[in-house]
Amino acid sequence: MKVLACAVVVGALTAAAEQVVQKPAAPVGSNSSSRDADRAAIEKLHQQDIAATLSRDPVALTDLWSDDGIRFGPHQPAEVGKQAIRESNERWSTLPIKVLTFVPEVKDLTIWDGWAVEWGYFTGSYVESPGGDPKQIRGARLWVLKKLPDGSWKCFRGMDSPVAFVVGASTALAGHVVPGPAAAAGSDRGHDADRAAIEKLKHLDAAATIARDAAAMADLWADDAVRFGPDAPADLGRQAIRATNERSTARPIKVLTFVPETKDLRIWDGGAVEWRYFSASIVASPGGETTQVRGTVLAVLKKLPDGSWKCFRAMGIPD
Repeated sequence: MKVLACAVVVGALTAAAEQVVQKPAAPVGSNSSSRDADRAAIEKLHQQDIAATLSRDPVALTDLWSDDGIRFGPHQPAEVGKQAIRESNERWSTLPIKVLTFVPEVKDLTIWDGWAVEWGYFTGSYVESPGGDPKQIRGARLWVLKKLPDGSWKCFRGMDSPVAFVVGASTALAGHVVPGPAAAAGSDRGHDADRAAIEKLKHLDAAATIARDAAAMADLWADDAVRFGPDAPADLGRQAIRATNERSTARPIKVLTFVPETKDLRIWDGGAVEWRYFSASIVASPGGETTQVRGTVLAVLKKLPDGSWKCFRAMGIPD
């Protein structure tokens, strides 16, 4: 993973909004394969990530990603597709930076058939030029992984966000694997109903954000959700998310507009991933000037047994 905030702007986005696809093609015999094999293959990807980051090898860094992968970092456009990711890696590798250490810490891993989502923190140290003083970096990351027909796993969507500190360690063990959410009854009828339910969730999100309703904003999330914001540790669980919402809504901020723009939505049985831009206008205090805010959100959604959808994992970064 390219851990330093030094990527260069890439070309215009080519992802189509609201695209719905089936899960990746399963390898032969995958119905009988165990989660142990998936976990081992994902751990191999982690080790490749560490080695490629320390060596700053642009080819090895790129090989972590699927052909249709998208990488997100703060204050930069999305890198859409493996070629764009490689070009960014190549530009980064020409800088005189030396990575001294890189230590990712996976806090939770959830595996579906053909898809997985993990989140965690990372720490690292680097020097910007020969003889320079070492600098420390730490952050959070959210990865959505995709299983290829040969049984290997690649990063399909990935977002990093710096954090000033890491507190409140998750109760989930590093590398912990849990089964994906159970698909609701009748989920094999196609994804039209799922798409409509996810669209409803997005409208509820916009209404709750403008109203600054702490309870309504918390109700968008699954009980076991994890939410990341910039420069802060994760909110673990719906109750923690609601507590953060209540602290936020106690401030005299007024949200005038909030416009989410979904760029891509991928749905599989029981889960989905979308990424979106958002723009908003806010007033920080009564009589204050209007401020414009823009950012990017990567969200993993979870289907509940009643057919509704809730947010399961999400990270947002500013533009």
